[in-house]
Amino acid sequence: MKLKFLSSLVAIVLVATPTFFSNPDSSYANESPERAPERVVQQYFTAMYEQDFFKAVSLVVDPRYPDKQKQIDKYKHYNEVSDFRNMKIISSDVEDNSTVTVTIEGNISGVNTQQELNLKEVEGEWKLLLGDGDEGTIKALNAPEISTRAVVDYYSFTGYNFNSPHYTINSFSTNGNNIVIKGWQNAGSSQHADVDYQIAQDTFWGWSTFGQPQNEFGNSTAGNTIDWYTKTFSGIAAGSDYHIRIVSWATSLTDGAGNVYTN
Repeated sequence: MKLKFLSSLVAIVLVATPTFFSNPDSSYANESPERAPERVVQQYFTAMYEQDFFKAVSLVVDPRYPDKQKQIDKYKHYNEVSDFRNMKIISSDVEDNSTVTVTIEGNISGVNTQQELNLKEVEGEWKLLLGDGDEGTIKALNAPEISTRAVVDYYSFTGYNFNSPHYTINSFSTNGNNIVIKGWQNAGSSQHADVDYQIAQDTFWGWSTFGQPQNEFGNSTAGNTIDWYTKTFSGIAAGSDYHIRIVSWATSLTDGAGNVYTN
């Protein structure tokens, strides 16, 4: 008698469950090109009003402040006089794949305004471009001030060269009244002084100028106040961190000094 053994065939079915690996940047893969720069602007605003100034510094390129500690100290001041919490992004303009302009609106150094901010991709990261590296800017913003927000302030300059903007070291504030400057200028015995004076405000993004420059032509001296010039600037909004912007057009070096009256 033969016994037949039936082998049971057991089918083992392996079901492969697909595994999905998420890319942390996948949510940004299909976004429009201006979104990444806009995020940097918003991150900067957030860092400023949260007083994370090291974070704010990491998001920008700012040649105004060669010393990082000075830069942080100034950013602390900008945070005190500007309302970063409520600043808004209005629009963006893509110039090319690595340059974007973002327009913002808010209270900047006490003045409600709209302002364009430039951003550039630097080594694969978007950076906010602030200020300028002009010699006159660096000198004005990194020197210790003698006084700030005074009713009457004093300025002086020595050896200002042709067509190079300079700014008074001392800043002042105004309640929205006229700003008057009275002073003297001298380019030496062989040439007349030829100087433009204008109001400029030191803001977190750079210099903001107001109105047209007022020119003064001719030499005068410190000791003869009868010959001093008087310039009146109106329509300047109430705010802080104002300076006098000075540009000499004489080819010889020009000296000068004066007083600022804000009220």
